[in-house]
Amino acid sequence: MKDELKEEIRSFLKVNNIDNLNVADLIDEYESEQIFTELKDGSFEMVTGNTIEELVLWLHEKLIK
Repeated sequence: MKDELKEEIRSFLKVNNIDNLNVADLIDEYESEQIFTELKDGSFEMVTGNTIEELVLWLHEKLIK
């Protein structure tokens, strides 16, 4: 996952005063819902959910009810 997406999760939790969640667990959950592709060098890249807008929408659906 891109570093800016990870930072967005941290920022979202802080701004919304959500301190009962582990950032690493939330990142793992988000990544588990995405589709990845394997690159020629053997690394993986997220195909879905790789924009700030998609992440924020997911966070709102997941955490703000």
